Amino acid sequence: MFDELKRYKNKGHFFFQKGDSLSEQSKDVPDAPGVYYIVRLSRGKVDIVYIGNSGTMQQNGKFKEQLLRERLNNKQEEIKCEDFFNEKLVKENIDGLDIYWFVTFDEDTQDLPDYVEGLLLQRYFSTYRKLPAWNKE
Repeated sequence: MFDELKRYKNKGHFFFQKGDSLSEQSKDVPDAPGVYYIVRLSRGKVDIVYIGNSGTMQQNGKFKEQLLRERLNNKQEEIKCEDFFNEKLVKENIDGLDIYWFVTFDEDTQDLPDYVEGLLLQRYFSTYRKLPAWNKE
């Protein structure tokens, strides 16, 4: 669905299931600026439920705030991401989450994470006429 992401060489994904340690599952995610999206696997259905980014560039060209690994392990809706994911797994009867990440700003490519996230959200919206279920705005 997201052909825009093919150009990024530093990328990967990991699975998260109920009871997993998020920090262990995400140990190979770099602390670098980028984007990520979360796929919900539930009763044979697969759908994207969240599109996000990490790393905000300051005026001086340096990044502030959380980078990919730190962002994925911080908070969502004021609770730890691991707890948030576990709650969603139970509440929505989800078998697991497949979390894809892409470094968008490095020596090879210098795309601002906010820009790439906007492209992905636009692509999703153009296809489904709404945002992913867990994106609030």
